[in-house]
Amino acid sequence: MELFTINRFALAAENEEKKENEILQKLQRKVKTKRRRIEENEKKCSTEEEDETNVVNHIIEEKTDLASRIDVVEETDKKEDPIQHPDKINNFAILGENNVVNTEKNLIVLPAWLAHPEVVSTAIAPTIQSNDREGNLSSMPYLTTYTRKALKEMNINRLFPIQTAVIPWILEAHSKPTPFRPRDLCVSAPTGSGKTLSFAIPVVQLLANRVEQKIRALVILPVSELALQVFRVFKKLCEQTDLSVCQLSKQTPLHVEQQKLIDLYKGEYYSKVDILITTPGRLVEHLHSTKGFSLKFLQFLIIDEADRIMNDDFQNWLQHLNDQISSPSDLSARAAPLSYNELELTHSRTPHKLLFSATLSGDPEKLQNLKLFQPKLFTSSTDNMNSVKNFADNSCKLKALVGEYFSKYTVPMELTEKYCLTESRLKPLTLFALIMEHNWCRFLCFTNSAQSSGRLSFVLNKLFGGVKKIGELSASLNAKERSQTLSSFVRGKINGLVCTDALARGVDIPQVDIVISYDQPRHIKTYIHRIGRTARAGRPGTAITLLNQKEYVDFTQILKEAGKAIPDELLAPVNMETEHANEYSAALTALRGKITTNKRLRLLHKEKMKEKSLLVTKDTSGMTLMEKLQVQATVQVHNQADNKISLLSEKKNPSKTFKRKKQKTIK
Repeated sequence: MELFTINRFALAAENEEKKENEILQKLQRKVKTKRRRIEENEKKCSTEEEDETNVVNHIIEEKTDLASRIDVVEETDKKEDPIQHPDKINNFAILGENNVVNTEKNLIVLPAWLAHPEVVSTAIAPTIQSNDREGNLSSMPYLTTYTRKALKEMNINRLFPIQTAVIPWILEAHSKPTPFRPRDLCVSAPTGSGKTLSFAIPVVQLLANRVEQKIRALVILPVSELALQVFRVFKKLCEQTDLSVCQLSKQTPLHVEQQKLIDLYKGEYYSKVDILITTPGRLVEHLHSTKGFSLKFLQFLIIDEADRIMNDDFQNWLQHLNDQISSPSDLSARAAPLSYNELELTHSRTPHKLLFSATLSGDPEKLQNLKLFQPKLFTSSTDNMNSVKNFADNSCKLKALVGEYFSKYTVPMELTEKYCLTESRLKPLTLFALIMEHNWCRFLCFTNSAQSSGRLSFVLNKLFGGVKKIGELSASLNAKERSQTLSSFVRGKINGLVCTDALARGVDIPQVDIVISYDQPRHIKTYIHRIGRTARAGRPGTAITLLNQKEYVDFTQILKEAGKAIPDELLAPVNMETEHANEYSAALTALRGKITTNKRLRLLHKEKMKEKSLLVTKDTSGMTLMEKLQVQATVQVHNQADNKISLLSEKKNPSKTFKRKKQKTIK
């Protein structure tokens, strides 16, 4: 048994050695096979590299041969073919090449009436070289005797260039036979150049011989202040005639205006007005609320400040007006007359459209809604008229700069423009120091919001301390307060007026020497209308814009885009901050106190209004007489308290918070 166990262990050791030897042999075989494969791969790579180098050398040799052949072919083509630049054949370009060619820019093509306007000079003041009778009323045969008399009563002894150009053109346009319609008119002239008389005089003279009283002239204006100004001009011109002029305004009750417009006799309505002056909103209100109000006999449609009226805020009035004309296509003029009878009918029922503005748009799309009939454009220039004529004669320049001349905004030649750099925190103090240094007694100061105008007027009154009186004119005041403030400024009771851009449109305020833009104007049109409040009717004036460093960059960019030169700089007074430090800090402290008290008063006012609304809507049927009297007395006390409260305006941007009232409709 022991022998058996010994032999068994000996055999197991021999078997293990055999197995180990077999494993070693297998590993050696694998290593040899791997070495062979690596050697074979290396040999293959070396042969492939040699083949590739041979192929590359062969390709280079072929390219050099092709290049030499192409050069020979090109030389033969140049000799045979007269076209040496195949890139320019039929304006086709070869794809795949890196040559970048600058193509010509496409020019803006405007209608002929916009590209070729009638240019009028803006030199209002008479020059030494001008003739004494130039612009004199006696030398103008187209003016009637009653027109000359009315002009003399208004202290007008001569007409301005835009008036001498537009008035005879309108009169001549209406002197043609019946089938021929007068061309519509567009006038773009600077503020204070006499645009109101340009349309008022011909309209009055053409309607003076009317037989039956109908509304034959309609004047549309954006604001009621400007409508009142135009109404006074028409009223003066119509004193020697039988024409009746009426102004529509929200300051007058609707039923009072209805009595002025319409008269009912034996079941029929008769018009009592020949010339109607109104704003778009008030016109739409009467079109839907006044029974018997008709515009079917309208001969003149005059739109003053046309660029603002044609904005989206006033866009719906034209559709309402179009619905009131005798034919639905009278204003739109969609179908052209195809016979003499149709032409005669359209002549009698289509009003003659006259558009006036200091910043009239040169974009045809904005004027497309009016469907102007073969319009004629009168624009102005501050440059020499000889240079303008040479510009028009040069056809090449006219093609390159078509429409550019009309796009430039012009200002009166008597206007001096300046700017003043200052810090934002010192703007009120800079304005105060400039007024004191130059002793300005008649000035307008424009801000971008009613909130700014209220706070600035408060600070200036504190700084002046009664030496000069500053008034406020903004959307925070009602119509009665605005008219009272404006009349006080005209009479000289107020030295300066801080206002928003609501006053910048067309309102003629006499003897304004300085116009100050306290806030940077957002658009070039706003700037043009602001500075147009001075230098009117040939009188000199100055416009100053207060800017900080950031606003200066934006302001210069706006002027450059509009083609205007950068004005001269007006230096602020030196050491103004140290001289008026105590007064300025006291004024700012008073302003902070006023703002806090305003917040409290507004909260109290809201609570009183809630209490008032509850008392008004309260059922008094079950109350005793004493309780009813007590309720009435409480309501009256609330009304009196509302009238006595004077608050600073909190409207940061009145134009954005404006909401249109719903128009009344007749069932």
